[in-house]
Amino acid sequence: MSVWGPATPTGQAASSTGQDAPDAPPEAVFADLFDGSRAMRRRVELRAGQGGLDLLEPDDTRHHWPAGQIHRVPDQAGGRVTVFARDGADPARLVVADGPARLLVERVATRPARAPAGPALKRRAALVVAGGAGFIAALVFAVLPLLAAGLARVMSPEAEAAMGEMQYEQTRVFFGGERGALRECDDPAGLAALQAMTDRVAAGVDLPYPLQVAVLDDRAEPILNAYAVAGGRVAFFDAMIQAAEHPDEIAAVLAHELGHVVNDDPVRGMLQQLSGVAILSLLLGDVTGGGLLSSTATGALSASYSRGAEAEADEFAAAQLRAQGLPPSALGRMFERLRDRYGDATGIVRHFSSHPQLAARIAAAERAGDPDGAPALDPAQWAALRGICR
Repeated sequence: MSVWGPATPTGQAASSTGQDAPDAPPEAVFADLFDGSRAMRRRVELRAGQGGLDLLEPDDTRHHWPAGQIHRVPDQAGGRVTVFARDGADPARLVVADGPARLLVERVATRPARAPAGPALKRRAALVVAGGAGFIAALVFAVLPLLAAGLARVMSPEAEAAMGEMQYEQTRVFFGGERGALRECDDPAGLAALQAMTDRVAAGVDLPYPLQVAVLDDRAEPILNAYAVAGGRVAFFDAMIQAAEHPDEIAAVLAHELGHVVNDDPVRGMLQQLSGVAILSLLLGDVTGGGLLSSTATGALSASYSRGAEAEADEFAAAQLRAQGLPPSALGRMFERLRDRYGDATGIVRHFSSHPQLAARIAAAERAGDPDGAPALDPAQWAALRGICR
């Protein structure tokens, strides 16, 4: 049975004789059909058909919309028309004027107003998240390193020194915690010994800025480490000085960090960290700078350089130490002893243990033998350096 039965035309009344008048055909109603493929409106006649709505074009082309698939599009532009659609991927839209045509469609349709069906929300969300994550990963791990390397090559010495000063001060503040910035150790005899070691290790190295080496007082909370930042700055935590058993071990660590300075590794690392953390901070809503401070400070101590950069720094250190009559094997001896004493969990020991190719090169240097030369410091100078923070 049709959902739209016979009806009395508007304005027509029953006969005065009291008997029903013969049924008359309902007035034809029309709407505008857009098929979704062409920007062309087609006038169609609407008829209640078997189980749905029939749309008849002037050339007798008939479209059937099942009643259970018709719904009113909720996003209406207002005015005196209403837009209807079908379920699924059908892009067709039926624009119906208010009045008999709209009443006919709404009577035939059995579905409430809702948006046209589309891909599942979870699937769309997963695609968006996966695409965004892939883009961010490519940006942080592929694009930014290339940009950082290019900028490092063209950065002026003055800009690099200013960047290094900022990072150096941030490390002092960050690792000082509630006690304030870590103090630079300044015992005169210790500073003289440190300068003597620096002059010997860096002899013949041409940098566009002065090499500045400092020792930070970490006695309240020891940090077994050393690091280099942009602009020719190298810092040792006092715990590293105290853990060494021979001045050549500190000289070897200094030569390794000097290799990073010569190869501009701190500059590239700093640029990459700042740009990467800035992007992530914007995405996560951290625009206060706290994330930048933490990442900049901890990044100076992490094994964030590539294996190639570590290999180049170690090769530079070995060559530079040999040229100055110092033993490259001292670096391996110190790392091995620290690993035996403290394990692989902290600081530069973890860095060493995560780079097995570095251990292989150190072992090769030990097999090749060390040059004959005076120690990096004499006993009095070594005692002064160990007391630099006292």
